[in-house]
Amino acid sequence: MTERLTELEQMFDFTSAIGADIGRYSIRIAVVKNDGEILAVRSYPLENEQTRESVTGRLFEAIRDIRQVVAADQINPICVGVSAKGFVDHRTGKIIGPDQGIIDWNDVPLAKMIKQETGLPAWVDNDANMMTIAEHRFGAARGYRNIIFVALRTGIGGGIIIGGKLYRGADNAGGEIGQMIISSANGTSDKGIRGSWEYVASASSVVRRYYEEAGAETPVAGITCKEIFEMSNRDILPARKVVDENASLVGIGLANLITIFAPEIIVLGGGMAEAGKSYISLIRRYAETNSLENCRKDLKIEKACLGAAGSLIGSAYWSMLRLAGQNI
Repeated sequence: MTERLTELEQMFDFTSAIGADIGRYSIRIAVVKNDGEILAVRSYPLENEQTRESVTGRLFEAIRDIRQVVAADQINPICVGVSAKGFVDHRTGKIIGPDQGIIDWNDVPLAKMIKQETGLPAWVDNDANMMTIAEHRFGAARGYRNIIFVALRTGIGGGIIIGGKLYRGADNAGGEIGQMIISSANGTSDKGIRGSWEYVASASSVVRRYYEEAGAETPVAGITCKEIFEMSNRDILPARKVVDENASLVGIGLANLITIFAPEIIVLGGGMAEAGKSYISLIRRYAETNSLENCRKDLKIEKACLGAAGSLIGSAYWSMLRLAGQNI
């Protein structure tokens, strides 16, 4: 794998690609060099009520705009990589679903549509996979071969690299770590799974549990997970109790992954991973307490290095790999 990457680096030493991320509220887009350097980045808000036509139209607009931006510096991206939520057939670049709140967002041949619109070869994959690739190649997991990436956010997503290769599972459906069951006594998620890790430990669960702990008076309306973490840092109850509980549940989920995969490193990304060193330390403690010693030998649990740029860097880099006839 290392020799192949070196060959790619020599081929594309001065080359760039477009990386795009289709989020819930916006499309982010960047032009990225083969070494991971971001040359230009933009963000485009999406409409409140989204359809296939409005989202793809906004994406095409973003691609046109960013190409014009870098053309002024004589930069001409050679391909496009797109990260999207949900299940994606990475071989054909088709969005399978679920709809992610976008009308008619199932069986969308997005890579084909991008190529027809822009003339550039394009590839599409799951956003967590793209963040995993970015952290493996350029971030916290660089140099490791057995990696688990966990995105802690409104939901919980992730990616798994085994022996330097991204694990995809049958029909590209592997890596849905947020759906493992932590406690079947808990409620049912929007995906119909009772007591999933995502349901009990995501940012959404932090907000839900805060309201439960704060009582029936209904505290601050519209409070965010970030605000709850900030209150916890100020030692305000019930926020501190909820954050401590969340750290234990995140740690227990990691312990399951540690015992199954025995990774060299676990990288924590997403907005919740930005909560601070004390939160990450709590997660480490619970993960170690609940996993087998031999499985966690020399294990590192680290915060992601690339932050929100990970999906952009990963999708751009992956598209250059695919253009060169390689994969990960």
